[in-house]
Amino acid sequence: MYLPLILLYSFVVATRGSLGELAYPALLLGIMVFLLRPKGETFRHLTFLLGFEGFLFLAALFNPGVAILSTPFGAITREGVNTFLLLLSKAFLSSAMVVVVSNALGFSVLLAEMERLHFPRVLVLTVAFTYRYIDLFAEEASRMRRALESRAFGVGRLEYYRLLASLIGEIFVRAYHRSGRVYAAMLSRGYGEFPRFENNLSLKPVVVTLLLLLGVVL
Repeated sequence: MYLPLILLYSFVVATRGSLGELAYPALLLGIMVFLLRPKGETFRHLTFLLGFEGFLFLAALFNPGVAILSTPFGAITREGVNTFLLLLSKAFLSSAMVVVVSNALGFSVLLAEMERLHFPRVLVLTVAFTYRYIDLFAEEASRMRRALESRAFGVGRLEYYRLLASLIGEIFVRAYHRSGRVYAAMLSRGYGEFPRFENNLSLKPVVVTLLLLLGVVL
């Protein structure tokens, strides 16, 4: 089962204390990529994920310590670089395992395993609908941002970010109202019990889980 593997893998990665200890989890991620052989677009997603997570942890570069580079924002320290690389590696390995499994097998496999593990039904449905409509949400956000940029030409940077913040709030308001319309449309079409998710059992996650546990023990 892939979901227990993902949860255990994320726990092991999060509890490592140095970059050297992350070498074995990185090897297991490579094994999963070899076994599942995800589509080529998966690696483009991983590249974007690496850049996004790197941006989130930039502040760690300025942790107190021995300065190695001076910047207008402060001194980048040796301790800061080590912390940055450690945080980035942990976040990337954990999220990369989810991306590889979901892109190679389909998100419905993870939903089926959530049901098999007796996750609350409302949680499974919430995750399923979120995944189903996330592209619509992204498309709506992109369309509204283009409209903002076409109407905010020449405004100052501070004013632009103020408008962007209000736009983010408007997106969530629209999402809330649209969810009501979608639910009403589902009821009008006879929506009752959501179909169960089904998938076949595989030995691949069992083998990788055993390798992961073996690495932790040793």
